[in-house]
Amino acid sequence: MKQMNDGIIPFYSSSEKVIVRSKDCYQYDSEGKKYIDFESGVWCTNIGHCNDRIAKVVAKQAVESVHHGYRFRNRYAEELSAELQRLIGFRQGSSVFLSSGSEAVNMAITLSRHLTGRTKILKIDNSFLSSYGFGRISKDNGSLMTIAFNNLNDIAHIDYTEIAALVLEVGGASVEMVQFPGSEFITQLTAQAKKNKCVIVAEEVTTGIGRLGKWFGFQQYNITPDIVVTGKALGNGFPVSAVTVSSDIAESFNRTPFGYAQSHQNDPFGCAIGLEVIKIIEEEELIARADTVGRYFKEQLEQVWNKHTDKVKEVRACGLMLALELKESFDGKQLSDSLFEKGNVIGFKLNTLRFMPPLTIKTSDIDKMVAQLDDLLTD
Repeated sequence: MKQMNDGIIPFYSSSEKVIVRSKDCYQYDSEGKKYIDFESGVWCTNIGHCNDRIAKVVAKQAVESVHHGYRFRNRYAEELSAELQRLIGFRQGSSVFLSSGSEAVNMAITLSRHLTGRTKILKIDNSFLSSYGFGRISKDNGSLMTIAFNNLNDIAHIDYTEIAALVLEVGGASVEMVQFPGSEFITQLTAQAKKNKCVIVAEEVTTGIGRLGKWFGFQQYNITPDIVVTGKALGNGFPVSAVTVSSDIAESFNRTPFGYAQSHQNDPFGCAIGLEVIKIIEEEELIARADTVGRYFKEQLEQVWNKHTDKVKEVRACGLMLALELKESFDGKQLSDSLFEKGNVIGFKLNTLRFMPPLTIKTSDIDKMVAQLDDLLTD
């Protein structure tokens, strides 16, 4: 096999295909082949690749102001903070804008540790919080405590004395390939965390910006977080993330000041893009579309499941985050590779196919892929 990705450190494996163009729900390789992107890149392009309105904002901002340093404010950051607070339901809160989801998660954890004087964080065991830092999944991470997914019995036995924050990711798209915790589990867990004066952090890097048929995943549950972390789809592929805090958390900074600076903090470029992303989603009613099309997609996958119960174990879905888990006896890797060769970019792990397309995905594209999936399972 020839050497691929010359000059690139092989932290992950890719195919030999070279991407040359992306548009809406489609990607095109150097041979002219078209792929339906059921992964939205890395779950980022919720309004589709290379959106025309975003391209205009990028062009305008590139000659207006990309980066300004620490001496200035910029209206885009302040307006985006106000918009996120509106969508979350915060009043008189605050935001900081960074570059990556991992960065923002670690900032939220750092703030929680600073405000509580505690060191540990609690997460559900199917959550992936961060590629590095306090949220990383590692045996060496002494800051991380976990609770088993949907285990109501474990909630009462948690020692909260050292826990600064409950960091709540409600999709589990990365670790366990799409798992949604039950309402009672989330209600009891957050209630106990609040009772023990832990900060509730909604980690919405993957589940936010419309993915689950609401603006944020936590809105599927009857809970009120103290901090909300967003990223990925906030920039629709451009690297911008946000930590948005409630008025109580914002006020606490007056009592216990906290300083932090990094090169691209509150840059106008990413914030201008984030503002346009929110406008597009609202004007094109993509939140409702994610819910409606997500239900349709789930129904189509369930029909495949009902037809191939000997090979398909389960279908899980909320909005446009879906998974089809295959039985252990079936070779899911070969199925995934075959779907890719047929022009579908689909997530695969733990013998499970993952589908997280742009919120603009057409039902005809879903039908086309599902028909190919059905044929491959039949063969």
